[in-house]
Amino acid sequence: MSTKWPERVRLPGGRHTHAAGYASGFADRVTPCNKIAEGGEFLDDDNPVTCPACQRTTGK
Repeated sequence: MSTKWPERVRLPGGRHTHAAGYASGFADRVTPCNKIAEGGEFLDDDNPVTCPACQRTTGK
């Protein structure tokens, strides 16, 4: 999966902020931790990523 993760999203019922972006092979935006980002609350792109799995993938 090759993509950049420019967006930030908080998923319904979640407490972490995830990175999100479009990945090849997916029609919807996804997170580095393999969740569908659509339906989440999109935040400002400069919000810190707090999901540990997303942090490992993005280095942020």
